[in-house]
Amino acid sequence: MIVVTSVKNGILVTIEDARCSSYRLERKAYNDDRIFVYTENGFCIPDEENPPIGVNGDIIDRNITPHTLYSYRYVDFEKADPDENDYVCSNWVRNGGNEAIGYTFGNYKVAPGTWGTVVTPDDLRFTYLWGTDFKATNGQSYTDEQIQYFIDSAVAEMERRLDITIKKRRIRFNAAERGLVKDFDYDADEAVYDFRYARIARYGLIKTRQRPIIKLHSLKLLSRFSSFTDLTSTTVVDKTKGLLKLMNRPLKPSETSSGIQTAIGMYGKETRGLQLFYAIDYDAGFETSDDVPHDLRQIVAKMAAVSLLNIIGDGLMSGFSSSSLSMDGLSESFSSTQSATSAYFGARIKEYKDDIETYVKQNRYKFTNMPIGCL
Repeated sequence: MIVVTSVKNGILVTIEDARCSSYRLERKAYNDDRIFVYTENGFCIPDEENPPIGVNGDIIDRNITPHTLYSYRYVDFEKADPDENDYVCSNWVRNGGNEAIGYTFGNYKVAPGTWGTVVTPDDLRFTYLWGTDFKATNGQSYTDEQIQYFIDSAVAEMERRLDITIKKRRIRFNAAERGLVKDFDYDADEAVYDFRYARIARYGLIKTRQRPIIKLHSLKLLSRFSSFTDLTSTTVVDKTKGLLKLMNRPLKPSETSSGIQTAIGMYGKETRGLQLFYAIDYDAGFETSDDVPHDLRQIVAKMAAVSLLNIIGDGLMSGFSSSSLSMDGLSESFSSTQSATSAYFGARIKEYKDDIETYVKQNRYKFTNMPIGCL
């Protein structure tokens, strides 16, 4: 894992990875395609007189340009020819300056090798919560890390409501049993899919548990003896709906392999489906946060804003409804919208909630099929 933090005189880079003793550390600046490597003289283009050096732990990068975004990545120092998938990357970090960074400002893009964020803390501070003070009456301020937590929670909530996957996930079947390493080889371990002969005979498709699909890596039909039939090359993928349409049906009514025949034995072909499974490796979600549709991005931002407004409202004016002051014939009174059952920013919260409910209602089946039942 790599953690980057902007400090007073530079950027603190922390590598927390015990797999190797040393790593090659690289840096890229926003809007600059050049890759700089860490050497004894700091980050630069390495040569024979100034070769890369292995690092592990904490490093302060002082050779930076103020008000610039940087992204860092590392790889095993001993790896001769690493590709992009071998690197562990950080998100963008800004060194100093007060310029807001975000999609609503047109100056944010995903750092290479990372997924990014649907909206940035600055998007919430200065766009969706415009005019709202983020400092409580006791002087405490809301940090970007706290805001990011609500953004991540809003993404998860919207995934649940729309029954979709937003942040990219590498989904592998029985990953732990296959010896794959979580966060490096896969993100989600998924069980195999049950084979239903009647469904294949009638429809010839498989509905994945997560959608939209970015890429189908493999689709195999497994038998009880772990032999398999690879169906990947003859499968058409409906990426938006998460449907795998089989061009060639895996079994015909007259086909019974020796493994299946042994499995069903004397119980007959009705038990065939209990001995067959689909093993699917695929990636779901959006490739990066840059690929998230603008309307979905805005709803996620509003959902995060609602959670923040509930808390910030109490911090600005906790337990306060109205007050009055009179002295020598002069009087002054003040009333807020806050009460025991109404939040300080109740009007904006209601407006955002209505927008969210309307969007969910209108787009619930945009990424999946409408469920239909019969009696």
